[in-house]
Amino acid sequence: MLKKQKNFTLGVLTFLCGVFFLQLMGIVIKFIGSSYPSIQLSLYRNIFGPIPILLFFYFSKNTHKYDLIKRIPKLWVSILRGFFMAFAQFCFFTSLIFLKFATATSLTLLTPFIVAIFSIPILGTKIDFWKWIAIIIGFSGAIVIISPSNEIFSKYALLPLGASFGYGMNLVLVRLFPKDIPTIIIQWHSQISSIFFSLLFLLLTFQYVEILNFQDLILVFIMGFLGGTGVYLMMASYRMTNHINLGPFHYFSIIFSFALGWLFFQEAPFDELLPGIFFIVFAGMIIYWREKKSSNN
Repeated sequence: MLKKQKNFTLGVLTFLCGVFFLQLMGIVIKFIGSSYPSIQLSLYRNIFGPIPILLFFYFSKNTHKYDLIKRIPKLWVSILRGFFMAFAQFCFFTSLIFLKFATATSLTLLTPFIVAIFSIPILGTKIDFWKWIAIIIGFSGAIVIISPSNEIFSKYALLPLGASFGYGMNLVLVRLFPKDIPTIIIQWHSQISSIFFSLLFLLLTFQYVEILNFQDLILVFIMGFLGGTGVYLMMASYRMTNHINLGPFHYFSIIFSFALGWLFFQEAPFDELLPGIFFIVFAGMIIYWREKKSSNN
């Protein structure tokens, strides 16, 4: 029992660190996003993102028997995850540039609902009545936030929804891998795939700006490092404790985004997010309740 509690505590702390690192990555993107195309920043994020993965791989005792170059089962899933990750990054990075930080971040909280919906055809998951109610409430909250009557409504307000779709598909597809494959191996192959797709998107859009100065180069490196570390920590936390236990802690990102948005950009978009954000959080808690109940049966 004590070990289980310890794993839960470590899992939650690891998860929150991952969320915070990703929030810091968003801050860097918002700082330099006006100088570089979003798809170019996505490429840089994916180029520097594998660095923390390599460090974790080198210092981990459980991964030395694996070869990062060796082909893994269901490699096509890694390739597909890379595509959805590059797509989600483009949507989210662009939204950070044109929306307030907390608004763009909060709208990506629809990801769990995307996971629930696409788990039906891909994983064969059954969704009960209460989860459908939660999905409807969650998307209703998003509509309230980005509705035409709201002052933030624009094509950019729809981008976090695209990001939620990409991130959600990424989380659904990761469940197709055999459980004996370490998280770090899965993330490595998906990361390499996302480099390819973000480069392809950049070439197709003909958008490229040379890095203007050494300071921007450092910021680009920090962005990629924070992003790679944050994603790995969040994935690792799901191996430490049941993913259901982490459900309520997703909403700490709202606290982080408001605090960081106010600290760095003097933003406090309460009028934009209320009351829609309450719908999203309430719906998320319904899904958490149903998942918790199912796991106890």
